[in-house]
Amino acid sequence: MRLIQYFGLPLAMLSCISSANEALNKQEVVSTLVNEIENSYVETDKIPGLAKSLRQLKDNQAFQGAVTKDEFAALLSAELKKTDPHFGVQWRDPSGVVAKKKYESWFTKLARNNSGFNKVEILPGNVGYIDFWGFDNVTDESKRIVAGVMTFVANADALLIDLRKNGGGSGEMVQLISSYFLKPDTHLNSIYWRTTNTTREFYTIKEVAAKANLTIPLYVLTSKGTFSAAEEFVYNLKHLNRATLVGEVTKGGANPWQYYELGNGFRASIPIAKAINPVTKSNWEGVGVKPDIVTTSETAFNTAYKRALKDIAKVVDNEYQLAEIKDKIDTL
Repeated sequence: MRLIQYFGLPLAMLSCISSANEALNKQEVVSTLVNEIENSYVETDKIPGLAKSLRQLKDNQAFQGAVTKDEFAALLSAELKKTDPHFGVQWRDPSGVVAKKKYESWFTKLARNNSGFNKVEILPGNVGYIDFWGFDNVTDESKRIVAGVMTFVANADALLIDLRKNGGGSGEMVQLISSYFLKPDTHLNSIYWRTTNTTREFYTIKEVAAKANLTIPLYVLTSKGTFSAAEEFVYNLKHLNRATLVGEVTKGGANPWQYYELGNGFRASIPIAKAINPVTKSNWEGVGVKPDIVTTSETAFNTAYKRALKDIAKVVDNEYQLAEIKDKIDTL
């Protein structure tokens, strides 16, 4: 009889029961998320405010309106990213019914796409140009690719590195690529890990597999989308006075992260470490890296290219190269 009466309830009442159950599930996820943040988030001074904002989400109309698990994960992500862009929440079907992955992992995509290197060329005037969109894991294959790239531009008189679409990746790859432009054993960066209360220092490696260019004029192009490990690369070079940065202020993510399971198929990426630059004793978290020459992302290439050509014109004496440089400058 009770079963019959239950299914015979008005739709409005059924909706209230469903909403209550859904709200309870949401609150459980939020509670677990807050607990993990309090235990692991590296920016401890930001935890009280972040925890408060998450707990107050229940009073937000968007909280009640997030019907699906994916919508709720997106809502939590948006709230978290106000504090730190490395935060995020995902939902995956715990039943395993959905076998196909929704997103390909960053490093898997890099590994099957030439470690992220899109273009390597020698521009008129003998200016090298490297464009890549991510810092791959360091493997035998990725080291071979990097060595090939650096060999190709080894005899350029100046070099442009385009990170305007670079979303970051491996700190070890930052270390490897930086080693082609800086002396061995140069202190690049340190990473402090809250979960272990330890600090790891990163130095340039002693030997690279292709010619190192320690004095070549180096210009790095940035945009507001340049992120994470790409920001570390430009921040390190800027404060070591090794490169001129041209473009926009970068996105502002300096905190490495890892996933934490929240239950019911939800998981959160939580920043558990932070970069500490040996020169500034700080990092670019929340503020980004300001270029030496601030311009739009669209004009960054021409601006840097023109500067590089003028650098070369000061030191070369080949009349044909100088004529080539002059002609190119006139078109930029």
